[in-house]
Amino acid sequence: MTSRQRREAVHALVMHHRELTADDIAREVDVSLATIRRDLAALERRGLVERTWGGARIRATVRYLDDFAEAAELQATSKRAVAAAAASMVEPGMVVGLSGGTTCTELARWLRAKDITVVTNAVNAAIELYNHGKTRVIVTGGSMNAYSYELVGEMATATLHEHRLDLCFVGCSGITPDFGYSMRDRPEATVARAFHAVSERTVVVADHSKVGRKTLARFAPLKTVPSLITDRGIDLGALRTLEEEGVHVLVADTPRAPRERGGSG
Repeated sequence: MTSRQRREAVHALVMHHRELTADDIAREVDVSLATIRRDLAALERRGLVERTWGGARIRATVRYLDDFAEAAELQATSKRAVAAAAASMVEPGMVVGLSGGTTCTELARWLRAKDITVVTNAVNAAIELYNHGKTRVIVTGGSMNAYSYELVGEMATATLHEHRLDLCFVGCSGITPDFGYSMRDRPEATVARAFHAVSERTVVVADHSKVGRKTLARFAPLKTVPSLITDRGIDLGALRTLEEEGVHVLVADTPRAPRERGGSG
């Protein structure tokens, strides 16, 4: 494992678990504590983690309102797994679209410092990506949605139609075979359709709790966007049904807890 690969592994561990001790990280990566301390210092200089007394945690750039923070904690482990899987699809030089919502917010954190351009209508996602030299961020105009940090309306869709995306990730509130992918309100659904219209490929990112639910406004039928990333909490019957409908479902792995000292793993 090269030093770059090791630091990527260290970063992923902190991202998945939110906060870890240096001892925990050293056991997981199987290197010395001194090496991990140097890696954490390097990651902190890049703005990817914050060092703590004896370890590190994810770098916090935004202080969220209580309702959004509480929503983000629902299925948080699943959302991190989905975000990690989505981030692995992103290659250097890509132009990537990113909608709003708690799962896409988590994904924004995983995209930090990648050599890409991100086009987003989510103000908070832009701030999560801010100050990472390799990551260029374009924010749409628009009116702030009452339910989230997303910009919606004619200005948001007009901005998107002036760009071409290699890949876009869109969150949703509900997924069913008969109604497709749905959002909480029509403005969100309209912007999601605009993202899809200008992207070479669209991937829906949603934890398993969204499967089997219908919400107010349909974004697209399943056959229109046949790519979904979810987590291992999905019901196997629901998974088979989605696959029978032609959806390619990537089921993201949820990482195990760090090994305890002296444990066999």
